[in-house]
Amino acid sequence: MTEPRGETTPEWEVFLREEPSESLRHVGSVSAPSATVAREQAADLFDWTAHTLWLCRAEDVARFTERELGEAGGEHR
Repeated sequence: MTEPRGETTPEWEVFLREEPSESLRHVGSVSAPSATVAREQAADLFDWTAHTLWLCRAEDVARFTERELGEAGGEHR
């Protein structure tokens, strides 16, 4: 996704953990005016499978493509 979903509604990245022993993984995003509404939307989508839900405003997430990762590291391993 290269364009924001809306100019006035923040986008929130959703991370979940299905079991307490698992790592968090990114599962999608929601658009919502607040963390409370974003949590409600994420819970509607993922609560049936999630042990833990984390939300982060998309503007606060540094995003890199696979190409950018390789270029930033200098060497490919």
